[in-house]
Amino acid sequence: MSAAAPPPLDGLLVVDCTRLVPGAVLARTLLDLGARLIKIEAPRGGDLMRTAPPLVGGVGVGYCVYFRGAESLRLDLRDPLGMARLTKLLQRADVFMESFRPGTLARWGLDLDAVEASNPGLVSCTLPAIADDDKRVAHDLNLTGLTGFLGQLPGNLLTHGSGADIPRMLIADVTTGLLAGSSILAALVGRGATGRGRRVSQSLLSAPLPFLTWPWADQAAGVGSMGGMFENVLAGRVACYRCYRCADGKLISVGCLEPKFWVSLCQLLEQPELAAAGLDLGARGQAAADATAERFATKPVDAWMALLAPANLPVAPVHDLDAARSEALIASAGLLEHTPMPGGGQLSVPGPALPSVSKTPSRPAPSLGEHDQAIIAEFGL
Repeated sequence: MSAAAPPPLDGLLVVDCTRLVPGAVLARTLLDLGARLIKIEAPRGGDLMRTAPPLVGGVGVGYCVYFRGAESLRLDLRDPLGMARLTKLLQRADVFMESFRPGTLARWGLDLDAVEASNPGLVSCTLPAIADDDKRVAHDLNLTGLTGFLGQLPGNLLTHGSGADIPRMLIADVTTGLLAGSSILAALVGRGATGRGRRVSQSLLSAPLPFLTWPWADQAAGVGSMGGMFENVLAGRVACYRCYRCADGKLISVGCLEPKFWVSLCQLLEQPELAAAGLDLGARGQAAADATAERFATKPVDAWMALLAPANLPVAPVHDLDAARSEALIASAGLLEHTPMPGGGQLSVPGPALPSVSKTPSRPAPSLGEHDQAIIAEFGL
């Protein structure tokens, strides 16, 4: 983004009634794009992310990194006064986002039809667990399991079931926020042409499915358990696409699917006789994988990277989080941001959300109710 150009959503007002990670990811996307975001929080405690450990300056670090640049307004939406204030605020908003169970806000008194009649350009987005007409609750673990995502991961989760096999990241939650951001941006583009907003919905159930489109297609085509790309070539069953253990116990990932890359790797490993076996699924391929494993086991990962990097092959070390945070390639690609913290200082984390068109807000995440009086006065609440 040009230093002189305003951010894409500069001047747009977002009212955020979401809770937890899906809404936080969506909020961060819109904040990075320059929107003004007023986060509506319950008077007692606010968003649960505020108290999720670890705490920095008394605030959950997750809340700090997702909501820097936001404003906090305390409203009790179960109380008529709180709902009246929200309704009045929405009459001036460009985007409204919420994640309550379907029908909850209407039961508490929000007449969205009336709001849209007075503010026809409003884009509203809801984040249900299942669908707009389904009040069932579900979390990331439930939905990744239900859609088949968990079953595609390495390990023995489907066979034995173990806490150790659960991913240490949130798939459905994060992807829901990202997809919802796309829906909102599309609705805003449409509003530019028609002058009218629309209601959009992005369920958590939908979020793991884009990762599964090709595997589902394999199964739908009747390829069986060993016939598809994700059951053989991309599942580490070939020598040219798997991870190998090095002499220091660390892993190196080899993604040399294209024959030219595999041939070059074999030459650098001084094993040119393996060049024709990279994609072999049979005994010859297994022998090539075994020989490659023995070769990688002779040197530490850094030594291999020093040897292989000049050839520009799809080979990379497999980092834990500590090592990834020190990876110079991530920083040099502009994929880290320095997030300001409420108590001073900053954290280096991935971001901003869309680095080519967005930037990190300079203001830290707000304290609970920090902007109550200013917002009430500005909007006549």
